[in-house]
Amino acid sequence: MRGETSGIRFDEAKKLLDYGFSNFEYVEYSKKGDKLKNLPVRKGTVESVQVLFEENAGTLVPKGKSNSIETNIVLPDTVQAPIAKGDILGEVQFMINGETIGNVNLIADNDVKKLNLGNMIVFTLRNWFLCCRGD
Repeated sequence: MRGETSGIRFDEAKKLLDYGFSNFEYVEYSKKGDKLKNLPVRKGTVESVQVLFEENAGTLVPKGKSNSIETNIVLPDTVQAPIAKGDILGEVQFMINGETIGNVNLIADNDVKKLNLGNMIVFTLRNWFLCCRGD
């Protein structure tokens, strides 16, 4: 950066860019809104909530290392209602050789109300009628 002329500075900057593009690649490992899985909900008006990636995530890695990216999903087996859309339910950690290179929060796709006496009666009657229809 302390080149004597702009031509020298330009040549040095070009070398740095050439090195970066030759030796590294950008790897995207999640997109905002991608669905991960359904997570069972306890004491909720629905049985499960859809888990989504909160944001886009990616990183620069040395070329040829993109296949060695590992994921570690940190998510409980179940969650308890009430749940608001956008609540953080867990996270995904992205690693190379055990070293974390990034992480993304996992969020709820929708609201889940807590089961109460009123909606429990409706839920029970609806399931009873569906069960006993004889279809």
